[in-house]
Amino acid sequence: METSTYPRYLAAIFWAIVFIAPLPGLSVYLAWLSELDQYGYIFPLLLALLALVLFRWDHQFRMPADPVSFVLVGMGGVLSLFASYRATPWFSAIAFALIVAGWLRSHRSSSADRHRLTYLSLLLLMMIRLPLNLDLQLAATLQRVTSQVSSYLLDSFGLTHYLRGNVIELPGGTLFVEEACSGVQSLFTVLFLVCLWIVFRRRPLIATPAYLLAGVLWALVMNIVRITSIALAQEWYSTDLSTGTPHELLGWICLSGAVLMMLSTDRFLRVMFFPVPPDESGHPGDPVSRLWNRMLLFGVPEENDDEGSIAVDERLESGVIGQPLARAMLVVASLVCLSSLAMGYRIVATRFDSGLANADRPLLWDPGAALMNRTGYASLITNHESLRDANSKELGNHADVWTVVLDGMPVRIAVSQPYPEWHDMRLCYSGNGWQVNDWKPVLTSADVAEKTASIGDRWPVSYAEMVRDTGEFGTLLFCGLTRDSDLLSPPMSGLYSLLNDRIKDRGALHSNIIMLQLWTETEAPLSPEEREKLQKLFDSFRRTVLQQLAPNSEFHLSPGDGNLTMSTQTGVQR
Repeated sequence: METSTYPRYLAAIFWAIVFIAPLPGLSVYLAWLSELDQYGYIFPLLLALLALVLFRWDHQFRMPADPVSFVLVGMGGVLSLFASYRATPWFSAIAFALIVAGWLRSHRSSSADRHRLTYLSLLLLMMIRLPLNLDLQLAATLQRVTSQVSSYLLDSFGLTHYLRGNVIELPGGTLFVEEACSGVQSLFTVLFLVCLWIVFRRRPLIATPAYLLAGVLWALVMNIVRITSIALAQEWYSTDLSTGTPHELLGWICLSGAVLMMLSTDRFLRVMFFPVPPDESGHPGDPVSRLWNRMLLFGVPEENDDEGSIAVDERLESGVIGQPLARAMLVVASLVCLSSLAMGYRIVATRFDSGLANADRPLLWDPGAALMNRTGYASLITNHESLRDANSKELGNHADVWTVVLDGMPVRIAVSQPYPEWHDMRLCYSGNGWQVNDWKPVLTSADVAEKTASIGDRWPVSYAEMVRDTGEFGTLLFCGLTRDSDLLSPPMSGLYSLLNDRIKDRGALHSNIIMLQLWTETEAPLSPEEREKLQKLFDSFRRTVLQQLAPNSEFHLSPGDGNLTMSTQTGVQR
């Protein structure tokens, strides 16, 4: 029978307090994550983890006793405080994952070998969104690969088509290749199922990278099969599998196919990651073989673990934590929890700021209807709208919108304000039936005309080509600046900007950003000449805005951050 020098209720109270600390930020993080289609598995993941713990845990609470448990819980508590102070839900999620990993490390299975539950922490990796928008970059990369390979397959079938970005133009219509992370055929859903299989079947943790790579491969293959099937069904049998129930059913079939192929791959990987048996004399073999076997056993209970050794190990651990130390740990956990909760309201406020703080979104600058008249395109203006307190998804809370007809093409140019930070305008259109077909965070000099390259290099413009199921194309150009005329670069334009955007103090953000955007819808993709004309129009508009905001200022590139700041003629930076 297991003995302990501290009451079990102290351990239960300790863990309850520790788990409460990151909850404000975690709740906001999960709410944000649930809005992304590729993370639709997040709540099934938490339920699966809870079920595995309840079925495999011996239901005995223990205090963290070994160094690894102390480090995990300590790092989780410190990171929870940092997340609350900086109002960053992403760090709150990492803090929660570390605390759960510490709990799993401290507790044991109800099975005969009494092994630790640490291996279940693998599921927590799928709960944390990849930093620096790497998940979106991965999805975009796989989307391009899917489009290209599907095009090769259609060529082999002799099907006439034209591939433009992620759009496959067929004689009978246009087919947009959705992101590899969308719908039930989700790449991330397959990876979640792979991780769940690893912990459920107790596969060696060292094999995890191989399993994940196989999951990516099969998700990619089945998505290619899905796209090719839709195109062939449309052209050969005049059957539309791109929408409605047939599309959903095909998605589930492809997901099931990816899962079945992973089960087959599991049989192969079990052979690859099989331990080296001892030689005829019973010797464990050379040092490399012994190292390989030890690595395979990491996270997996050894078959020769007997109850006596486990009991000794538990008695040693329980002896480390006496009742005075347990109470001291309880006090420290309470202080960390209270401090984290006291600052946690700032994280929750960032979640509801957009819906509740319209009164705190003042008009930063009134450009006036005559702003576009100062450009070289005054004769092409057909309409101007001044929207105040509109709270429009595409145009912001306040907006001034001009309609310009350029070579018969209606173009909308807008000053949208205010925003607390540089705003990715793609998100404003994605929810209205548009999907991103091509995306360039920063238009380089090679993408624009030489005459406009100078201002483009100094003040980056982001470009997105979007497409809708109806076959329409949308072109979006946008950039940002502050009311004080500090010119902004997209956070995706550099590693430093990405890291700074990830950990910035969102509770201290003020709505001081003005976004400029150009939007047009066309029946066909724009030609390079048409894109060049739009770029010239947008650059003329941007220059006019700068002249109105800071007529006597010169602009230069700040060293080290890639952002433009404004300096007065006396050289004093504002």
